[in-house]
Amino acid sequence: MPEFYFVMIVLFAIASCFVIFPIMLNRSTVDHDRSVINVGLFKQRLNELEAEKANQVIEEDEFQRLKVELERRLLDETAAGSPNPAPRQVNQIAMRVRLAIFAVVPVVAYLVYQQVGAKADWEIVDTLKQVRFHAAAGQDTKADIQQLLRQLNLRLEQQPANPEYLMTVASVQMETENYPAAAEAYQRLVALYPSDPRLLGSYAQALYLSADRTLTTQVKAVADKALSIDPKQSGILGMLGMASFETQDYRSAILYWTKLAALLEPNSDNQQMISKGIEQAKTLLLASGGVSADELNKMTSGSEQSEQKTAAVTVRVSIDSSLTPDPDAAVFVFARAVVGPPMPLAVARLRVSDLPATVQLDDSMAMAPSLKLSSFDKVNIVARVSKEGTAIRGSGDIEGKFGPLEVIANKDLVSIVIETIVP
Repeated sequence: MPEFYFVMIVLFAIASCFVIFPIMLNRSTVDHDRSVINVGLFKQRLNELEAEKANQVIEEDEFQRLKVELERRLLDETAAGSPNPAPRQVNQIAMRVRLAIFAVVPVVAYLVYQQVGAKADWEIVDTLKQVRFHAAAGQDTKADIQQLLRQLNLRLEQQPANPEYLMTVASVQMETENYPAAAEAYQRLVALYPSDPRLLGSYAQALYLSADRTLTTQVKAVADKALSIDPKQSGILGMLGMASFETQDYRSAILYWTKLAALLEPNSDNQQMISKGIEQAKTLLLASGGVSADELNKMTSGSEQSEQKTAAVTVRVSIDSSLTPDPDAAVFVFARAVVGPPMPLAVARLRVSDLPATVQLDDSMAMAPSLKLSSFDKVNIVARVSKEGTAIRGSGDIEGKFGPLEVIANKDLVSIVIETIVP
């Protein structure tokens, strides 16, 4: 853990400056103040002697003798320090107290940090680095992984609901194929975030693998809940397709894999592999006599069409009759994800003179290949008359909104009236 100790030493050195510099400064200040006092007393006494000589209280010889004695005393006091030992003794005690604090505070701070600080987190990060380094070098990482798990479990005893520790434990256990332990960690995470589809998907996969790749009732229930929140969970679709294929439920395997293929990059290795699995499932389903060739074609084509239909929203746009914008002003009709990036998913452009009008928003109107209507479950629909002729919302624009609506469940015409002026 060299980074931790390096940072600790640097901070200790900086803190030391706040103790050492005042001590040194105080010593020089005390010496300077003592010299000033001695010189002032010397001048005061010398003025008194000169006044006595002027008033003929003392003779010239006596004056010279007293002056020499006064000068000698000033030199002695300047060389030996203050004639009063009490202030020096007090100053030495104060200096010793400061030095004692200087020595004790770092030790106390270190002991307190050991109990309540984040030193354990530094150790976890350091162990993770060792695991990656040894893995990259082709060395055995079992000892490092066991140490990492011990450190994480100790932290979880202190913070049982820490999601970062739980996620790290779950990931490590999955990598080491300790699926029951991974399932336990994901179960605790799902209890914290019950509506997170990715956590539910990971939990279902861990349960599936810990049950020796068996689609138990619990696995199916968790997987179905994940898909109900996010139907585009590719890991769950692949797992359910494989489980259905292995139990000879070829019809379900085809349906799951067809949905999965639509999510994969066209002509990618993964899509080609899934496509081969679909064709094999079709062949086996036909051979089993459970379906005819025509029924199979209708089933698969129906699945593809339903996927395409889910990626379109039909919108009827009109403008309030009390408003009279420029007939040539641009009208933008677009869909935007309820949860996700602000960039529109599909955009249609009209003119005020075209209203009322009906437009269909679909994937062909996407502004970016990775941000399509079919990529999100819920969207808001906005129709806006742009004063400046751009899609950026500005003062003086007129707009209407509808939503949120579920893209998959929506089959009705969406009606929007443009009636609100943007301040």
